[in-house]
Amino acid sequence: MRDIDQFERPPSERPREELTEAERRDLLAKRIKELRKRKRAQKRKANRPFRIGATILIAAFLLLFLFSSIYVLASSGEDERYQSMELPASNLEELEGMALAPDVVSAPGITAAAAILVDPLTGDVLYEKNADQSLPMASTTKIMTAILSLENATLAETTTISDHASTVGESSAWLEKGEVLSVEQLLYALMLQSANDASVALAEHVGGSEDAFVEMMNAKAAELGLAHTSFSNPHGLDEEGHYTSARDLAAIAAYAMSIPEFREIVATDEYQIPWPGNPYPRVMQNHNKLLEMYPYAIGIKTGYTLGAGKCLVAAAAKEGSELISVILNGGDTYWDQTISLLEYGFNDFAHVEFAYSGQPLAEIEVGDFPRRKVNVVGAQDLVFTVRRDRLDSYRSAGLHYLVWVPYPVDAGQELGYMIVAEGTPHESSEKLISDGNRHTPNLLIRFFAFIGAVFGLWWKGILWLIPGL
Repeated sequence: MRDIDQFERPPSERPREELTEAERRDLLAKRIKELRKRKRAQKRKANRPFRIGATILIAAFLLLFLFSSIYVLASSGEDERYQSMELPASNLEELEGMALAPDVVSAPGITAAAAILVDPLTGDVLYEKNADQSLPMASTTKIMTAILSLENATLAETTTISDHASTVGESSAWLEKGEVLSVEQLLYALMLQSANDASVALAEHVGGSEDAFVEMMNAKAAELGLAHTSFSNPHGLDEEGHYTSARDLAAIAAYAMSIPEFREIVATDEYQIPWPGNPYPRVMQNHNKLLEMYPYAIGIKTGYTLGAGKCLVAAAAKEGSELISVILNGGDTYWDQTISLLEYGFNDFAHVEFAYSGQPLAEIEVGDFPRRKVNVVGAQDLVFTVRRDRLDSYRSAGLHYLVWVPYPVDAGQELGYMIVAEGTPHESSEKLISDGNRHTPNLLIRFFAFIGAVFGLWWKGILWLIPGL
């Protein structure tokens, strides 16, 4: 019985010499396992402070990241504030000594029914009288006829003169039915001789018919934003529904003078056109006597009908400046009135330059994650034609532009404004716009930019805690 009891006891309770080889191995393995377990427990006990510290550090890191993220997000977003700066005129040195005492300059006395003087470079109006009154414009109509002909045909194109064109009457280039002339020849006849037959010939060539061409004229007027202009024919003979204003006519003239071929034609004194069946050519004489009367004249067109009276659209250039004047129903002194307007513009005004279109004036921050920048520029040349007794008000301008704008930003988007002559009766403002596009970044770029912003905040904090690091 004793032997049986001893055999049934577990191996760990029996003497070593009574154990079998297999039992001894199992017992050894068990003891090794227990030893390892005790060692791991001891190691865990020894590492407990480290684990607690690491847990605290991780928790602190996560909390810091969380609060930093909240701060970074709170710091982003819309900021509708404007920032301001003063921009001095870039040509102040040129303006020194040009300023005159206030109100010593007087505008010329103009007796015409309507008149205007403009600087086409800046768009500034230097003088106006009844400038928006609708009036007949006689042969100054032909400026628009020339514009459409130059834009829709080449000078070398030829056309056959129709019976209708050859019988228009009044001012004429003596065109004959079936005669073939080039667009260039017809344009010289139109603008120098003020030929009504040439105007109809061009209208039929460009528009297919006179009526279709008149529709093109009115469409062009609408494109140019002319609110007081309506065309009924391509030549300017008195007709119901045919009128313009001094302001609109100045805009037509400025547009025409931007076309090199037009400028060349209207500055020409004389042009010859072959005359089949005759031993001599037709000589087109420029009716614009201002080219002889005024040394700075470079164009443009006269006009006269009983309904319109004597009209003159003039252009002149002097010392880098160019002016356009319009006289409608000016009477016998319309030449003198034109010269007095042009002299007033050249002698009593000066250009004040701040910046040119596309020239960066400031930077605006755009979006978040990442935050980018875009240049602020003028929507057009920031150049003003200023009367010399008002120059002191234009020595500097105020720029006002947004601190920040969200994505996306498009080129030409309005971002601010510039004010000149602030607080005076002549105060005006100009738009400031973006000079480029800033598209919204994709999500991956925004994510990494956000992480970078958080770490950037930490680095600022470290530099604050350890100055000079």
